[in-house]
Amino acid sequence: MNKIREFTEQEAERYVKNHGLFPADAKLSIRTLASGSDDTEGLVNLIYQIKDTHTRKSLIFKQVMPYVLALMKHEGVMRPTARGRTAKEVRAMVLMNVIYPGITPEVYFQDTEQGIICMEDLSHLRNMRFQLTDRQQFPDFGIRIGAFLAEMLFFTSDLYLDAQTKRQWEQLFDAQEAKELLLDLLFQESCALFDSHRPFEAGARETHQRIASNRKLKAMVHDMGTRFYEGKQCICHTDLHTGNIMIAPGETRLIDCEYGGYSAFFGDLGRIAGSFIVNYVSWLGTPEIPYESRLCMQQYDLDMIRGLFHGCLETLRQLFTKYRPKRPALRRIDPETYFMSFFYDSIRCAAVTAACRTPSDWTQPCDLARIKNTELMGLVQKRALEIAEYTLEHGENFRSIEDFCGFIQCYAGVNVQKEISRQRSTSGKCPFL
Repeated sequence: MNKIREFTEQEAERYVKNHGLFPADAKLSIRTLASGSDDTEGLVNLIYQIKDTHTRKSLIFKQVMPYVLALMKHEGVMRPTARGRTAKEVRAMVLMNVIYPGITPEVYFQDTEQGIICMEDLSHLRNMRFQLTDRQQFPDFGIRIGAFLAEMLFFTSDLYLDAQTKRQWEQLFDAQEAKELLLDLLFQESCALFDSHRPFEAGARETHQRIASNRKLKAMVHDMGTRFYEGKQCICHTDLHTGNIMIAPGETRLIDCEYGGYSAFFGDLGRIAGSFIVNYVSWLGTPEIPYESRLCMQQYDLDMIRGLFHGCLETLRQLFTKYRPKRPALRRIDPETYFMSFFYDSIRCAAVTAACRTPSDWTQPCDLARIKNTELMGLVQKRALEIAEYTLEHGENFRSIEDFCGFIQCYAGVNVQKEISRQRSTSGKCPFL
């Protein structure tokens, strides 16, 4: 295993001064950005914010560890990660910024041997997952990220690249390690959706046990995981969720890009949509928040899911139109048909992602960790599980993203819970489909 050890604050200070990032006599303040803080959920890496107290110049000192810090901290499990993640992260951030300027932090310095990246401080932004729980809205986010994803899909796939260049990029931007991690988290029998030993509250246990014993669903998810693992469609972030997004009005940045590489596109689109499903169902567990405010946030979550898919499709249409004269092969491909080729996998991935984040353990995102009432947590978990169950079994019933969002609203809307409970108990299905 790589012998990288965690830098202390004092060692980090000496390091940045020795490498000319701050003057030798600068008085620096150093803050650890730890899991659960206001601005990061940093479960994987060691992250310090280093600031010159006189000039106010600051940067982020990130050490990419050779093991997953979260598993070490919470479960005492030493899970090794591959060497070279530092260089891979920098390559991914640079490429993403070339394709979609300003989407990732600027890199000032990298040290592959020590696993260190010194980069732009984004402390003027806040982690989007925490912003959502604070009921902050960013109306253009869905469209913008959908457009970014479409541009990554187009310019790093065989839609744009010649075969030789794509093969070279596949070797340079390898994402096998990330895909192996996600297989365990989302697409294997050991994932939270099927692991009967994962903790769920009483109100969700029957639903969870029903799903965990459903061989058909296991086979579907396993098949999706195989296509995800083997897929080399385009360069993806591969860990795209609201916890890896820093945001403020007019500015959005993606962080934690060390797993970026060639993968199946539906993983990125599905995982970010899944974050909004998690936030959507979380409002069922917060009756202390005014009713209208909860409805407003649920509507926002659905708008963002729609925006992601609409932004992606519209950008693909524009790119196909622009580059068809230069790429005759594009004339044989219809952008809508191409989009639908990953639509169903994307919504299924979104539903599975959301359900897998709900168990009552340390893996819960802050959206759910704030819910202290176990009965309400059971309701939230049950709704997320039901969304995953129905989407896996009947995903082809949704002909558009509007259909899918309408289904989420009918299964988990604050204002229809009593009606759904009453009608579903007699019919066995959602009364609004």
